[in-house]
Amino acid sequence: MENEEKYIREKVGQKNPFTVPEGYFDQLTSQVMSQLPERRQKSRVVQLRKWFYAAACVAAVAVMGLTYHFHQQADDQAVVASVDSNTDNSYIDEAADYAMLDNTEIYAYLAEN
Repeated sequence: MENEEKYIREKVGQKNPFTVPEGYFDQLTSQVMSQLPERRQKSRVVQLRKWFYAAACVAAVAVMGLTYHFHQQADDQAVVASVDSNTDNSYIDEAADYAMLDNTEIYAYLAEN
């Protein structure tokens, strides 16, 4: 490997054969920028994306709001149902206390019917 490198250096020498023209990098930026397409085409796409994202956010908030609303209604109905069932049980308990009945007597009366 080293022999090959020595051979190439002897034939070609140490001088770099590649050169850059004078002022090439000074003009490079302006040449590249002049060849780029206009940005107006991309701005329409960006505007459409912004509207799409805004619509998606509004739809997400609406779905979350409706879900919360219907969930809240279901909870309210469950509370009303539990209050109704508790009211029925408390009435039976009050009636049993008034009649001075204990659980065994209540079970005996229910078994007879």
